[in-house]
Amino acid sequence: MIRAENIHKSYEDVKVLKGIDLIIPKGKTVAIMGKSGAGKSTLLQILGTLDNPDQGKVFLEDQCVAELKSKELAQIRNNKIGFVFQFHHLLNEFTAVENVAIPAMVNSNNKNQAFKKAKELLDYLELSHRFEHKPNEMSGGEQQRVAFARALINNPKVVFADEPTGNLDQGTSEEVHNLIQKLKNEMNQTFVIVTHDAYLAQVCDISFDIVDGRIVE
Repeated sequence: MIRAENIHKSYEDVKVLKGIDLIIPKGKTVAIMGKSGAGKSTLLQILGTLDNPDQGKVFLEDQCVAELKSKELAQIRNNKIGFVFQFHHLLNEFTAVENVAIPAMVNSNNKNQAFKKAKELLDYLELSHRFEHKPNEMSGGEQQRVAFARALINNPKVVFADEPTGNLDQGTSEEVHNLIQKLKNEMNQTFVIVTHDAYLAQVCDISFDIVDGRIVE
């Protein structure tokens, strides 16, 4: 699904990534761990095409993303990649259905179809009772499930999750663990997850550590 070759990244005089080589197989859950400041989120942003490496290449389904024009890259982000973040990043003025439907409406002008798919996903994630609720009317775990539904709305090839349990209590974190496994098993969804959550890393198919700017499996 994704191949990274010799990824380097520095910020001023600080070398964060020092030659990362990584393969993400299709239909697998992959955890990336490491100490704070090790470069986990930087690597995730590069793999997800949100940032560019100083050196090296990223391939999505054997297509080198650096060779794409900005419009093509934007289409790939919307159609092939989903993102879930620690703090949800839901829009407070919109309902759960509206939050989930937004990427589909960006992708197509068919509002009715986008809302239909959003409701189907929310129902699948056991949130049909929250269709018309806004984020501040939902628990942290419910907000995170809405964020997962939003990431899945355009049937992405891969979902990148940056500390998806980092803002949740233990019980709610376990719900997210189970959700990721459910999506992998039932939808064959590929996940790349940056996490400090040791249990989440253990239940993933593959786990890597970033140590001194390099990958250790």
